[in-house]
Amino acid sequence: MVNCKNLIIIRIFIAIILVLTSLSHAVAKDTLSHSYATAFSSQSVKKNDATKTQNNAEKSVSHHKGFWDNGSIIQFMEKDNAAASSQQRHRTGMSASALGSAWPEIRLVPKDDRIFGTISGLRTKLEKHGFAFTLTYLNESLGNISGGRKRGFTYSHQVVMGTDLDFEKMLGAKGLSFHMLGIQRAGRNVATDYMGVTSLIQPQEDYGAGGNVLYKLVYMYFEQSLLNKKLVIDFGRMPANMKFGTSYLGCYALNMITCAHPSGLSNVTKWRSWPFSQWGIMARVNPGAHLYAQAGIYEVSPTEGGRAGFNFSFAQDGFVIPMEVGWQPEFGKQKMTGHYKLGGYVDTSDHPDPFTSVDGRPKLISKLPGKTERQRGAWYVGADQMIYRYGKAANQGIILYGLAGWNMGASLPNQSQYTLGIISQGMFPARITDAIAFFWTRQVVNRKITRM
Repeated sequence: MVNCKNLIIIRIFIAIILVLTSLSHAVAKDTLSHSYATAFSSQSVKKNDATKTQNNAEKSVSHHKGFWDNGSIIQFMEKDNAAASSQQRHRTGMSASALGSAWPEIRLVPKDDRIFGTISGLRTKLEKHGFAFTLTYLNESLGNISGGRKRGFTYSHQVVMGTDLDFEKMLGAKGLSFHMLGIQRAGRNVATDYMGVTSLIQPQEDYGAGGNVLYKLVYMYFEQSLLNKKLVIDFGRMPANMKFGTSYLGCYALNMITCAHPSGLSNVTKWRSWPFSQWGIMARVNPGAHLYAQAGIYEVSPTEGGRAGFNFSFAQDGFVIPMEVGWQPEFGKQKMTGHYKLGGYVDTSDHPDPFTSVDGRPKLISKLPGKTERQRGAWYVGADQMIYRYGKAANQGIILYGLAGWNMGASLPNQSQYTLGIISQGMFPARITDAIAFFWTRQVVNRKITRM
């Protein structure tokens, strides 16, 4: 039986969702003074942004006429270049991650990593009864000090608002939990404002696709653990690649190339990441011996959640089917942790080729619609391994990181991506979450772009 307390809790939770929904749609009517570069703004904002972007592009590449001057690649990338891979950063290495299913289902931030601590014990009491919540502010203000259009600095931020509910603690529903998270973004893009380019690579992770709303829903899904967590099932609204091909280690670098998945494999695809969401379901099997296998199916939605993320339409153009297998060993007495994975995805939806027209000629010459690509996808292999440990904390040591991925699709801007990195965290006992990292990455651009 569900007692009165639990009924009150459920009603309060439903009320919170309704309030957030109404706020999101109310604020969505007004454009903020610092608008985001997003594919889901109103039609007028889209038109103005596209015009402004094309004008900037024409100024910056006036010396190189042809495909770039025509604006095709600018329009092709504008929807994704500032949105593809912004993720939460969990640098503590503790039991907290929304980036991958290698971590516990209930994501609790360590108590010593909170500004207000336990709030006089209130947070601890709530977590004991199944409530965990987070409010995080991330600032990524960057500047251009040389070259480009001009020198200058930009401000951008992301506010993350999320909650995790453990229904086993609340209602006695064994293994059932609920996760909801949204963002609010504001600021400017240093690449277009000062560098004068709309490129395949963006430096700011927290810029774009915020929808000009107070709260944009990123995910809202249930998670059911069965057979002592040997089988975990997620179902609801979530990004298709939130738990496939991800690694929070990639977010130690300030860019949109590696955080928290290879952006070269997701740009202009329906293998979506933050802050876009889709209806989907995934299952993960943990057979033992540090092994796992997981697969999912997600809709290819024409709305992708809409401007505020609360468009729950079931209309779809196809499906994205990701798959991944992995091994997560611990070596030696010091438990040198590692993560090794192999995976990929298939997108069954149709996509117009932005380069080649229906008659086989370049679109720039023929002026005809692009030919249709019936199916595409990608596959990847990744690994990280601790090679030296400073202390007992999870990531307190030196970690090597590597990833390689290859696209399977003629209509994608990138052919492949390769990334290497080294991270040193917790060198000083009193600062176990401080880290320094070096990354190298290479993205191979589609040959059709370089030939134009």
